[in-house]
Amino acid sequence: MTLNRDADQKAYEVVSNLDSFHKFNERFSPILDAFEDEFHVLSCNMFDYFDTSKQPEEEFNRKMDWCYQLKNIISKHNPTWLFNIVPTGSTVTGLATKNSDLDVAIHIPQAARLLDELYPQIVLNEEERLCKWRGMQLEILQIVRLILEKDEQIKPRVNWEKGIHLVQAQIQILQIETIDGIECDISVVMEPFLSSMHNSFMIRHFVHIDHRFATLCAVVKKWAASTGVKNPKDGGFNSYALVILVIHFLQCGANPPILPNLSKLYKDDNFIATNDKKYPELLDFGVLLPRDLPKIYMNQASTAQLFLEFVHYYFEFDFQETYISMRDSTVKSRSRSPNETVKSEKQKEVYIEDPFDAHNPGRTVRSLTNIKRILRETLNMFIPPKEPTGSFENQKLNFLFPRLDDIINMPSSSHFSPPPPPPEEEEPSDVPSTSGIPPVSFRR
Repeated sequence: MTLNRDADQKAYEVVSNLDSFHKFNERFSPILDAFEDEFHVLSCNMFDYFDTSKQPEEEFNRKMDWCYQLKNIISKHNPTWLFNIVPTGSTVTGLATKNSDLDVAIHIPQAARLLDELYPQIVLNEEERLCKWRGMQLEILQIVRLILEKDEQIKPRVNWEKGIHLVQAQIQILQIETIDGIECDISVVMEPFLSSMHNSFMIRHFVHIDHRFATLCAVVKKWAASTGVKNPKDGGFNSYALVILVIHFLQCGANPPILPNLSKLYKDDNFIATNDKKYPELLDFGVLLPRDLPKIYMNQASTAQLFLEFVHYYFEFDFQETYISMRDSTVKSRSRSPNETVKSEKQKEVYIEDPFDAHNPGRTVRSLTNIKRILRETLNMFIPPKEPTGSFENQKLNFLFPRLDDIINMPSSSHFSPPPPPPEEEEPSDVPSTSGIPPVSFRR
């Protein structure tokens, strides 16, 4: 069986991190056996929760219609612009819930080329270059805001009671809301590679590979929002980072693995990005995998068990000494990493190597000690208190197994007050880094 499990890792191009898995089995196998029926009921409730809360087809269509209208209106007023409107994030991955925000990137590499033409003889350092780029992005957003305020065709679609807000955080965005309730964050992308689009493409395929993935993401994000684990402005994870944590766990923490490394499996098929230098010119969100996934030993764990394993995995995870490599689907040493970006971010409590580009999805975390405490409290919800007689049956009789509401609405005492951000840092955004591709086709 060990050889088979090794073969499973190789087949899925992942490297399992099994220390936590073995510790989990030692600690929780008796609980999984004793409460088998309760875990089954909890799994069903988790599935029902996601099924009833996920984004309806009608809402998806309204968001796509808004994107198309936005593209047409901007083109009408700026016919010389070469750009595309690209929806990203949960809206297109299949993870969106009802009334979730719409993230939109205005992909306009033409703007970067224009800057190069304006400063042909000047050698800019990295800081000066970023300043010029931010200035251009800000100018484009201000033009878009003016169009929304003045154009009689699109103006009626905007909820002017809420207004339009320009947020100059790490990623500058226009925040608007339409009259039919779509909350939209518009950013500008000038690079030739749109990491958020390729990330969304990857995540969408994971949704179709295993139904437990989307349900687990929904439960984890709701639990994390309740406890403060998801709160990037105050030192917690952002939504994208939480999804990445779920993917890594299902690749390397679950045994056998549940999700594969798609970039490595299909590296020669021009199907999915390998990095920000090697990627497909066109993405079709309706296309199937180029060929079937390798056959491996199927992981039979329920969604509820996987949630408990997920919490245990990151409670045991040594973020100080190691980091998550999404590109290689493994765990690596921070001190021995040849990656200069890893070394330059030693001050960050969490480092996650993004699947495609150089940014760190875990960069917002400033309260790892508190997050670990919440993970421990969540684990304790599943552990019956010790009985003086030492009888496990008595423990079971006197134990109230956690319900879904107990998990996704943990008591306010579990919330934490994180340390303030360093004064020189900008407030991080809850959106993955963006940087663009040519027009994308979306099929539902």
